[in-house]
Amino acid sequence: MPFGFFRKLTGSPPAYLGIDIGTNSIKVVQLERDRGKAKLVDYAIFEATDHLERVNTALQTSALKLYDQEIADYLKLIIGKSRFIAKEVIASLPPFAVFSTVIDVPPMPPKELEQTLLFKAKQYVPLPMETVTIDWVKVGEKTAGDGTSLQQIFLVSLPNDQVQKYKRIFQLAGLNLTALEVEGFSLARALTRGDDEPVLIVDIGARSSTFLVARNGLLKSMGQSDFAGGSLTQSLASGLGINVRRAEDLKKQKGLTGLGYAPEEELSTLLLPLLDVIISEVKRVKEGYESSYQQAVKKVILTGGGANLPGIEKYFSDQLGAVIVKANPFSQMQFSPKLEPLVSNIGPLLSVAVGLALKPFV
Repeated sequence: MPFGFFRKLTGSPPAYLGIDIGTNSIKVVQLERDRGKAKLVDYAIFEATDHLERVNTALQTSALKLYDQEIADYLKLIIGKSRFIAKEVIASLPPFAVFSTVIDVPPMPPKELEQTLLFKAKQYVPLPMETVTIDWVKVGEKTAGDGTSLQQIFLVSLPNDQVQKYKRIFQLAGLNLTALEVEGFSLARALTRGDDEPVLIVDIGARSSTFLVARNGLLKSMGQSDFAGGSLTQSLASGLGINVRRAEDLKKQKGLTGLGYAPEEELSTLLLPLLDVIISEVKRVKEGYESSYQQAVKKVILTGGGANLPGIEKYFSDQLGAVIVKANPFSQMQFSPKLEPLVSNIGPLLSVAVGLALKPFV
């Protein structure tokens, strides 16, 4: 049975928590209804740093390890030190935790579609069907080369034991897990609502980068790379002969400028080759979408911690020849004026959490 991956939430409480559990951080956002619109009540960002030196200290890993009690304890600490009052949670699923693919099928009645997708899932999902939770949603339509109409279905599966782990984590934290959602859908909802033209979102996290094309809040295609923020940090540490904590600080403070610590050229030599790998994947996703949909992608949104790397917007613009902007998931909601100076930096960090909490509002 699907566990709320794509279902709409009805009869909703007035407030929800969007909780994004990353490899080295937990981000929490509470949104509430205010005159029919979403309003930001509070947010929290918890970041662990031990993962920089020891891989096994990550909150979760690409090997699908979730550290239940530790995460639950962190959540209780975060909730206890904040103004969060909501108990209903929508939580994120990282791309490496799920199997997903887009399947093209001809139009057909819902019952026939269900049977077709269950049959196709056996061909695509690399695990026995009885061990996974499967769900799907229609994400678009296209015309095949012979002129026939096709509907595009996003199919996702998650091991059942992972569903149970998520349920256990939030139960231990005293919270009610209402739905799980793939991060890409949360990002599409938070960053592209109202965009009638396709937008490419580049989410540079700590351990992986995700690339997705979305339009008007709906995910259209998605890709992933293991090159991410942690790769940049390790490159600086090795190249400059400094520890990873100092390298992380240097990356955040100087980025592609490098002034005041080392020659700009030295930092660029270390950082740009890895950024070029990420950009090459961006180009592949962009060109794949444009070829499939016959639509040009002219705008790129940078999100995740990597979006705050100084100088990254200009470099991406030079390499891609597109409009590059930093994510602002708060652009269509109410929030305290006190947050205005912080929006530029916290927006990319909270994009997934905001998209999760927005699910009941759209």
